[in-house]
Amino acid sequence: MFAVVDIETTGSYARGNGITEIAIYITDGLEIKDTYSTLLNPEQSIPFAIQQLTGIDDSMVADAPTFAEKAEEIREFLADHVFVAHNVSFDLGFVQAAFKEVGVNYNPRRLCTVRYTRRIIPGLRSYSLSSLCKHFNYNNQSAHRAWADTEVTTKILHQLLAMDTAGIWQNMIKLNQGELNLPANLPADEFHNLPMAAGVYYFYNEKGEILYIGKASRLKSRVASHFTADKSSARSAAFKRDIAHIHYRLCGNILVAGLLEDHEIRRYWPPHNRAQKSPKLRFGVFAYRNQNADWCLGINRIGGQQAFIAKFHSLEKARTWLAEIVEERNLDPNRCGFPKGSGDTADDHNAKVEALMAEMQSIQSAMLWVGAGRNEEEQSFVYMDSQGFQGIGFVPREQSIERAEHIEPYLERLNKSASTEGILKEGWKKLSLRQIELPEEIQSNGLLF
Repeated sequence: MFAVVDIETTGSYARGNGITEIAIYITDGLEIKDTYSTLLNPEQSIPFAIQQLTGIDDSMVADAPTFAEKAEEIREFLADHVFVAHNVSFDLGFVQAAFKEVGVNYNPRRLCTVRYTRRIIPGLRSYSLSSLCKHFNYNNQSAHRAWADTEVTTKILHQLLAMDTAGIWQNMIKLNQGELNLPANLPADEFHNLPMAAGVYYFYNEKGEILYIGKASRLKSRVASHFTADKSSARSAAFKRDIAHIHYRLCGNILVAGLLEDHEIRRYWPPHNRAQKSPKLRFGVFAYRNQNADWCLGINRIGGQQAFIAKFHSLEKARTWLAEIVEERNLDPNRCGFPKGSGDTADDHNAKVEALMAEMQSIQSAMLWVGAGRNEEEQSFVYMDSQGFQGIGFVPREQSIERAEHIEPYLERLNKSASTEGILKEGWKKLSLRQIELPEEIQSNGLLF
């Protein structure tokens, strides 16, 4: 038996909102056997926009019972029937939260008529309830009222079951099937086709805009965790509701995935990526000449300027490095931002600073970190030169790499960020990577510490 359910609520997510109306139709898939409908007092004011949408206002529910008062009656009516709803995660989420408030654990088999229609009738422009009513030529007597929406959802269910000669619904109601938790607008195949491999995944909305970018060592498991996590917050509910497509890129290992994810987030700035959107301040040690044409060293935040000797992720690290350089090279502290003078002549100091600048800008070798590729026929690599991280790529295992220029056809250049150093350190620590020094000479433009 099926329990087709629709609810009206005070908001779009379960946490902090309540149910104002619930309707349940019990059906065997052919005929309606019983119905249940009641207004409920949500014990909070109904927002004006919701009143306009549903037609249910505070006066209508003022004397209505609360869910707690009807919980036992509703639970008995639902029994062990398959819970059916149009976008089942929304209705079931509210019902489960309401039952939890009264100490009832309700975890039924469930069936989403949005997802079910996608399987039975693929290719429709829209799977909203109003669109399906037009498709099947059903008249919804009072849209956005629970009793009316439940009635047409039941009719749609009957129609789908009659068309389902393969018994697809029986596989869809299995409790542990990942599809049950998927966003209603996401084609199931896009989830089921995800590999258990390292990569970067992209969530898109129906307009083709990127909502979120993430990385994973096992793509399918990580994506599934988004849909099985707490769905009661407004942000989580809106996020899941908007997901219409998933794309992914295989990366071979989690280090390459982390570097690509970091680059892509800063390339697209998806609205649901927050953690990496506040870049850390960077500081540089700069060389400049004073009024006497003597070389001085100073620390400043890095903006558009690039003529720094070295760059750091914190002011403290920049100061520590500069203090050590002053002592090690016997530079004049007065000309490096420190109070104590060394007694060196300007010429001596200038010569030492110029030697330091030449050393820091010296020609250095390029380097590859080589790890697992996207398949057994290739290897991934992370490419760094004297200017730091430059990019990632994949080369055939039989490809001979003797100079940095040999990797150019395979190199995807990525931008560095304040997070790059940490990603590299963590990847080196966790993975068994091979380090290859390349004799190609690259001019440095400051080292990153």
